[in-house]
Amino acid sequence: MAQQEIELRLHPPSQTECPSFIFNVSSVLENDHRMSYKPQLVSIGPYHHNGGDHLRMMENHKQRYLDNLLRRVGVTEEDLLREITVIEKEIRDCYWSPFNNIIQNDFLKMVVVDGCFVIEFFRMRGGIVRYSTGDPLFSILSINNILLRDLMLAENQLPFTILKLLYDKTREDSITLSELIVKVLNYPLNGSLNIVHSSDQTVKHLLDLVRQSLIPINFQEPGQGNNNSNHVRTNPILGIEDLRRAGIQICLKDGKKNETPIAVEFNRKRGMLLMPTLELTDFTFPLFRNFVCLEQCGVGFSKEITTYFFFLSSLIHTEKDMDYLCKKRIIVNAFDTSATVVSLIHQILAGASFDINNCYLAELFDEVNKYCGRRWHTQFAIFKHIYLHTPWTLIYAVATSIILTFTVISVFCKKKI
Repeated sequence: MAQQEIELRLHPPSQTECPSFIFNVSSVLENDHRMSYKPQLVSIGPYHHNGGDHLRMMENHKQRYLDNLLRRVGVTEEDLLREITVIEKEIRDCYWSPFNNIIQNDFLKMVVVDGCFVIEFFRMRGGIVRYSTGDPLFSILSINNILLRDLMLAENQLPFTILKLLYDKTREDSITLSELIVKVLNYPLNGSLNIVHSSDQTVKHLLDLVRQSLIPINFQEPGQGNNNSNHVRTNPILGIEDLRRAGIQICLKDGKKNETPIAVEFNRKRGMLLMPTLELTDFTFPLFRNFVCLEQCGVGFSKEITTYFFFLSSLIHTEKDMDYLCKKRIIVNAFDTSATVVSLIHQILAGASFDINNCYLAELFDEVNKYCGRRWHTQFAIFKHIYLHTPWTLIYAVATSIILTFTVISVFCKKKI
């Protein structure tokens, strides 16, 4: 590993020093899941440029997509190169490494080819542009899905401002780039994305756009520097079994259709932990893993996704816990076993950190723990579990109560006589 890259990993640049936000994934976060961060078919940007044979075979397809796009919209490659030449330094500065080993012509060519490929791929997947019947990138579904996954990797990105520039220069319709990305990604994410209403300047790249689209405005991190010295330290919540023994009901959140999975709420009056549906598939797991990676390695990124998976890892400890959430339709498990998902949920946070006192779920953690600390909630939950969990035990409990009541009354009446 180059000395410069080691120094960058140990001492990442601050926002005031450098606008870098596209990086190689830290070895601390890679663990045993290196392939979750590495492209399988297509390289985008400089980190995997001229990579292995499995990536080089896509170069002809990328050039084909560029040629078709330019021919269709009547723009030349030179037109696009002129647009980005004047901002070459700004583009390089977006990466932790300046890639001085890539000469100017090759760097700018790479940006145009890769950027236009991304744009064309999403236009075709979104039904804006028709793809040819024999196009292997779309006629073979498994390849198409792998390509989509590759475009959502933290170190396989171009700056969003560059994608937007290329998109606008080759625009053929009224849909914006953000709207197109959300339209395409909403299908594998169960419709849980919302259009980012903030300025495009705050969106770093495609992965960040999708991450921001999962975060409701009212669920964003409070931000650093908001710590209250009088605030008692927030503790993680208990696991599912302990929460249920404390009288807390864990329920599917009956909110708006296809609500983002991180919009968890706690109803204090009813003792209900409300959770929207989370679909766990071979697409969403690498995606969430890269969200966490982005929040951990990037400078200035909030940590809502990290917080959410910490919440899940606090809840879920066993296959029984996972089966319970699946039965409630809170988690849709597309993997072979519950044990696999339990393991993946805990592994996704390996090497990650966040401030539990200053996260978007801090208040929820406090409220749930306070509820669990009230002894009568626990006692009533135990009573319900023993006597009220089936109709027969309920009937038995009522009959016993009636007999006991009449016995007491009878004894009292005899003493009176």
